[in-house]
Amino acid sequence: MEALTISEGRKRLFELRTQVVSDHEQVILTHKNGNIVLISMEEWESYQETQRLLKDKETMKALIQSFEDHDGRKQYGKSVNEVFSDLI
Repeated sequence: MEALTISEGRKRLFELRTQVVSDHEQVILTHKNGNIVLISMEEWESYQETQRLLKDKETMKALIQSFEDHDGRKQYGKSVNEVFSDLI
């Protein structure tokens, strides 16, 4: 993850946009009054969806129950690593 000043980021904005969108790399823009992070819209939407799911009590209950069932071998199927192999 690259970090640079807001002034430098302003000069390189088009280049940073290309980097963030194509590589899914975040860029930290620093300033004495607080830092910000530049991310792609796709990544932002993913974060928003994750937040929505984490706030949904029924979804979280079902997710936790599925882990407990799998760990207790009540259900047989793919492991979490197998299901999310593209994220590992």
